[in-house]
Amino acid sequence: MPSSRLVAAAFGAVTLIGTALSVAPASAAPVNTGIAPITQAGGGLVEQAQYYGPRRYYGPRRYYGPPRFYGPRCVWRERRVWNGWRWVIRPVRVCR
Repeated sequence: MPSSRLVAAAFGAVTLIGTALSVAPASAAPVNTGIAPITQAGGGLVEQAQYYGPRRYYGPRRYYGPPRFYGPRCVWRERRVWNGWRWVIRPVRVCR
């Protein structure tokens, strides 16, 4: 005898498949209501293409060499440095 879970799963699957096959969308109904059809906003690919337009491709990014920094590459700055026993302020060469 099958378990109740198996019976419930089979009943749910049959119900979903039967509902999906028997229900037709409203736009496919053979009855004419006599009013103009209502279009959805952005419904088709043509409308989307007309709205967004063609995408432009500018090609690969250009490389113009390393970035240019203005000023010297290395400078001397006053920094706090640990000398082994305590913190002292000394000039330190800082390079980019």
